[in-house]
Amino acid sequence: MKQVWQNIVDLWRRKTAFQMAAGYLILLLLLVLVLPWLPLPYGPDKLDYAHTFQPPFEPATAPDEARHLLGTDGLGRDVFSNMLYGARTALLISVPVMLLATLLGLILGAGAGFYADRGFTMHRSSLLVLVLGIICFCYYGLYLPIQITRLGLGATALAASLITGILLLMLLSGFFVLLHKRVTFFRKRLAVPVDQIVLRLIEGLSTIPRFVLILVLASFLPPSVVLLSLILVLTIWTNVARLARAEMLRIKQLPYFEAAKSIGLRANQLLLRHALPNLAGPVLVAFTFGLGGLLALESTLSFLSIGVPTTLVSWGRMIANIRSNTSAWWLVVFPGGFLSLTVLAFYTCSHYLTQSFSKNSKG
Repeated sequence: MKQVWQNIVDLWRRKTAFQMAAGYLILLLLLVLVLPWLPLPYGPDKLDYAHTFQPPFEPATAPDEARHLLGTDGLGRDVFSNMLYGARTALLISVPVMLLATLLGLILGAGAGFYADRGFTMHRSSLLVLVLGIICFCYYGLYLPIQITRLGLGATALAASLITGILLLMLLSGFFVLLHKRVTFFRKRLAVPVDQIVLRLIEGLSTIPRFVLILVLASFLPPSVVLLSLILVLTIWTNVARLARAEMLRIKQLPYFEAAKSIGLRANQLLLRHALPNLAGPVLVAFTFGLGGLLALESTLSFLSIGVPTTLVSWGRMIANIRSNTSAWWLVVFPGGFLSLTVLAFYTCSHYLTQSFSKNSKG
């Protein structure tokens, strides 16, 4: 991690493009955090029917009236305020989704590369608990919340579903702990083919184009940020997992790792102290690059009115307003330019981080 930080500081000092891109992203993040407290003349939902489709930079029609600096849309909403709140929506969806997808991909990919097909063993009782836990999660954590959200039953029903799933899993776990202590069959260990399982999952998700898969899944679900985030996490973790697996296989062949293994270090020590710290650089690159793609994907979905609730302001929905008036060019130029600049900043940071970490690996 120290080397990763040194690389970032070195890039900041030497590369003007990286400095500009990273500085822009830092300022954007700060803006998003303080946005609710900024004294904007118009809120994102403020309707001004007297100034619909007003072009940008027009003077105010009354002395005590605030200007619509970047114009308005068909309902008189201020483009400048909506553009800022659209950035907030994009980052509040993309950053948590990418963090969870990166964490999931890192765990599965690094585990697949480190343990291979016979390096990870589990008691039969633990394996049964894991399988039952996955089933409980799919039913009580995915299926029931989706149905509750679709029927509009409220947060109480959603909490009851999750609590029921957790209690059932705890009850089953306690039951299998007793079986583990009393029955010899459940104490035997089995080799789990982690690598094959992860590879089959990656191949299965990769056979269908990701955008088509997300569109199909999102079109059958009610508009919800939580459900959309869940779909995105479950479909984009494969890139990080593939990268983490390849890097882990490379690290296992390095001399220092072989030396650490030869002196008898346990698997968890090898993984946590010697393998995962060297994955930080490539994973950071994948995280930065993936964020840029997620921003574009979120805007595309909101442009198509899929997944994102209509109550949320987004860049894609702002751009979609051009359909009602094709001469209102500012509805595309300003939010589209903001989106393009943000995606370009993420890709620029990813590009220079890739170059920096590649030099270190060669050196």
